[in-house]
Parts: sequence; C-alpha cells; structure tokens
Amino acid sequence: MSHNPLKDITATVGKELVDKRITLCVTGSVAASQAPEIARELMRRGADVYAVLSPAACKLISPDLMEWATGNPVIKEITGRVEHVELAGDWPGKSDLILVAPATANTIGKIAYGIDDTPVTTVVTTALGSGIPVIIAPAMHQSMYKHPIVLDNIKKLRCIGVDVLKPEIVEGKAKIIKTSAIVDAVIQKLSFKDLESLRCLVTAGPTVEHIDPVRIITNRSSGRMGVAIARETSRRGAETTLIIGPTEIEIPLSIKTIRVETSQNMLEAVENELTSKDYKVFIGSAAVTDYKPAVPQKFKIQTRDTPKLVIELQATPKIIERVRKIRPEIFIVAFKAEYGLTDSELIRRGREYLQQSSADLVVANHVGVDGVGFASETNEVFIVDRDFKVTHISRASKGEIARHLIDYVAMKLGVKRQ
Repeated sequence: MSHNPLKDITATVGKELVDKRITLCVTGSVAASQAPEIARELMRRGADVYAVLSPAACKLISPDLMEWATGNPVIKEITGRVEHVELAGDWPGKSDLILVAPATANTIGKIAYGIDDTPVTTVVTTALGSGIPVIIAPAMHQSMYKHPIVLDNIKKLRCIGVDVLKPEIVEGKAKIIKTSAIVDAVIQKLSFKDLESLRCLVTAGPTVEHIDPVRIITNRSSGRMGVAIARETSRRGAETTLIIGPTEIEIPLSIKTIRVETSQNMLEAVENELTSKDYKVFIGSAAVTDYKPAVPQKFKIQTRDTPKLVIELQATPKIIERVRKIRPEIFIVAFKAEYGLTDSELIRRGREYLQQSSADLVVANHVGVDGVGFASETNEVFIVDRDFKVTHISRASKGEIARHLIDYVAMKLGVKRQ
C-alpha cells in the first residue's frame, strides 16, 4: 500500500482507536466547521476515519477539506457503489462506529423515523440495522432543542441504544460539545469493558495548605496523570470516583468527581467514599502535600510588620495507611515521585517505599525532568510490585501510561479481557 502523508498523524497521541474504522457523518449546521478537528483528533488516537456529508453540509464545509482531514475519499451522495452498505452494512469490513457530528434537529428527526433522503441518514439507518454503535452530537438553536418533538426524538433514539450526547447550552444555543468530549465518548464506547465488576477510587492533583488566607504551600502537580487513570478505568467499565485537588484539567462528565483543597479534605473524602461503598481498587496518584503549617494564621500576615517569618510545619496524614485500615482487602496502587535520581536510585526508592507502605504496587517516576512528571503531557514510570518485579513503561503520553498501568493492575487482579 502506498504511503498516505495525510495519515501521518495516526496514533501520535494515543492508541485507543488503533484498527478502528469510524464513519464521521456531517450535517448542515455551522458547527460543521468543527468536523475536520474531530476527524484529526480521532486519527491521532489511531482511528481510520471516513467522512459522509449531507447536501446541506457541503454548502458549509468543503468535501476537499474533509478529504484532507481524513486522508480518505469523502462520500457526498449514494451511488451505484452502495456506499451506505460499504460503510455500515452487515459485513466483516463495516465501520466500528458511526459518529454524527454535528447533528441538526432535522437529521435527528429523520433518523428517529427511519427517513433516508441524505447520505448521512441512509448510512445511519443501515448502521442501526447491522448493529453498529451510533453516537450523535446535536447542534442547533436552544429553542429547537427544547421543542417537545425534538426531545421525544432524542428519547426514542436513546431507547434503541443510540448515544445522544448532551449539547453545551451557551448564548441561547445548544452548541456541539468540545471535540475532546466527543473523542472521549467514542473511545468510551469502543473500549473493552474488562473492569465492569470493579469499583475504583482515584486521587489526583496537588493539595494546598494555608499559611494565611492568601498564602499557601503546594507543589507543581497538574493532576493530568490521575485524570488519565480515572478516564482509563471509566472507559473500561469500572465505576470510578475521582478525588482531585485544585487543578484546571478537563475531566469527563462521566466520571464522578469530588473536588478538594487540603490534604485533610482529601483524607476525609477518601474515608467517606471507602466507608460508604465497596471499592476494590485505590490508586493514590495525588501529590499530597507532605507538610502543613502547624498554626495557620487567620489574617493575612503583614510583610512590613514581619520582615522575617518562621513557619513551624507538621506532617500531614498518610492517606494510604488510612485506606488500608478501612479496607484491608483493597488493592492499593501508590505513586512515588523523586527528583534528581538515576533510574536505578529511583527504583531502589520505589522498593523501599513498597516495603514501608501497605501498597500492592508502587509507581515510581522522576519529576523536574523535561517531558516527565509534573505539569507535563507525558510521563515515564517504573512499576514495582510485591515480588519486587520492576516493569518499565517508557516515555509516552499520560493516557498511554495510564493504559499500561491499568493493564498491569487488571493482570494482578486476574481480570480477563471480555
């Protein structure tokens, strides 16, 4: 097969959709301008994307642009090649998923009633008949979205197994949701559900400790690693709760999220969850502040009045120890971040921490290195288990690190892929 330079971005961000064929159906909404971005982001996670445009969509977005975006020919009419059967018929080469993004009220109504007068509606009807998953991302004026019949059509589609995503209500419009949320919905739908029997509790991000009402002690953790882990367990079917400190990282709406601030807040949230639900796995990826001021000041410290300030610090509680006490049988994954060490020294520290703690696995990683650890999109880790076996996961996106880590946890728990 000849090289296609338009597909050079395939799987450059992640491999969640490798070997998946996705048909992206575009209808006549101004949100069609988002379609190339959606296609490219799906490709960056490994998907092979084919675009189908309705006649109305062709007036808003060029088929040539979508061919560039996907690297594949664009379908804008059904011909003697029976393109709807090629993409969505019941045969071994059919698409793995049909994504309608954006979807107008008109198209949603036609799909709900089996009306096939555009390439998009014909492909979707064929897909529903052959059992292909369908995801719809609506985009329309809010008054249209609130129309009782439109809402009834959406309800009808959900009743037959179609995933209709909730739009973002902004400025009187039901706008198509962010590309990242659409991609996450696709990955969630196509992920194997080997963790459906598990309930996972994940901590993430930094915590802060107050010196006074305006000054804090904290660290550089962004929360990306923990969010990636929670996203991975949720995608694979686990009932996931994320307890996260102050961070601006986007978190999928499908994940139950508890936001906290201090180490004490995080401890209390963990205790509340463990005593109210039967969690099987605890993953402590949060960078909990190790020390806090013994006596936080109730008022802002005046610098002119206090040219030299001495703060007495005291250790914060160890959350993992409390987790083990509340749930002796729970599987615990701890994280150990170190600065300025060699790989062999980092592994040694990970082994020492495993001996000292009650964790079942320790994930050790460097911080302060470009492209690794805090505030980075990528990471590199060493997993140390109770047999002192060390597994190295080389530098990759935090999503990929999370996937490999959860694979390892599933293996340790004896979970088999469905």
